[in-house]
Amino acid sequence: MVSVLVALFSSLMALISDQNLQQFKQEKASLEALLQTTKERFQLEKTDLEQELKITREKYRSLEAKTKVLQEMNHRKDEFLRQTSHELRTPMNGIIGSLQLLLDDLCDDRDEERELLQQAHDSSLHLLTLINQVLDLARIEEGRVSFDIKTIDLHASLTAAIYLQFSNIRQKGLQLYKQDYSHRIKVKTDPTKLKQIFINIIGNAIKFTDRGSISISSEIRSVTNSQTQETEDMAVITIKDTGIGISPQIQEKLFQPFVVEDESRFQALGSTGLGLVISKNLVELMGGKIQLVSPGKNQGTLVEIFLPLSDGETNSSDFTG
Repeated sequence: MVSVLVALFSSLMALISDQNLQQFKQEKASLEALLQTTKERFQLEKTDLEQELKITREKYRSLEAKTKVLQEMNHRKDEFLRQTSHELRTPMNGIIGSLQLLLDDLCDDRDEERELLQQAHDSSLHLLTLINQVLDLARIEEGRVSFDIKTIDLHASLTAAIYLQFSNIRQKGLQLYKQDYSHRIKVKTDPTKLKQIFINIIGNAIKFTDRGSISISSEIRSVTNSQTQETEDMAVITIKDTGIGISPQIQEKLFQPFVVEDESRFQALGSTGLGLVISKNLVELMGGKIQLVSPGKNQGTLVEIFLPLSDGETNSSDFTG
């Protein structure tokens, strides 16, 4: 009996132990499944959090960049207003000073009166030019410039601009070398604004050249687009002078409002630093670009104006003296 009882007890204990083991395995499996599920959920939540953190960082960087742009725009606005006030004040003081001397009857003779009136007249024209340029630049920056793009004869527009500046060229005793425009180049542009650009650039060349020559040429050239790396044919107008030149360090900055290389020297010549800025913006808005190159001071300046050709335009022109 004892042996039977011991055997039964052993069997019972083995059964209980086996049941406990099976239950333990089931609980372990359940815990492992729960742990795996928890890990997966945690991993998903971690991925979501990392994605949200990445988005938040990108938004922060974007806001930071926009803040810097706004700060820079605000700084440029303040600098623009400061420079504009300074530039407007200079010719205005000249006008007021000349008229005050006349009103106070401080002139010795008629010649001195005429000289003061001429100074007031010149300052008035300079002031009017400056106001018009500031208004043009403001319209460009606000996107309020309208264009009448059409196919025109490039050389007809260029010849008209040269004709308007020819008296200034003769007055300074400069040589003018221009093309034989027997071959036509058709471009897509706004004729009025293109004429304004030519007058600005040719006027600068004359203004900053005391002796020597102005050379004006045009050609069709294959140009590589820096963004798309595609090549396209464009009309290129080159205006080269033998004038005072520009230091290489300042050349890029000349396309910013009111920036000149030597303020005292350029203001004596009546420069406001706006002509290049306006011309650059107008050309780019019409699908072209402007490049300026100068070896340095007193070594002349070369300006190239790139314009889109009209459809099917393939003619070229040769430069002649």
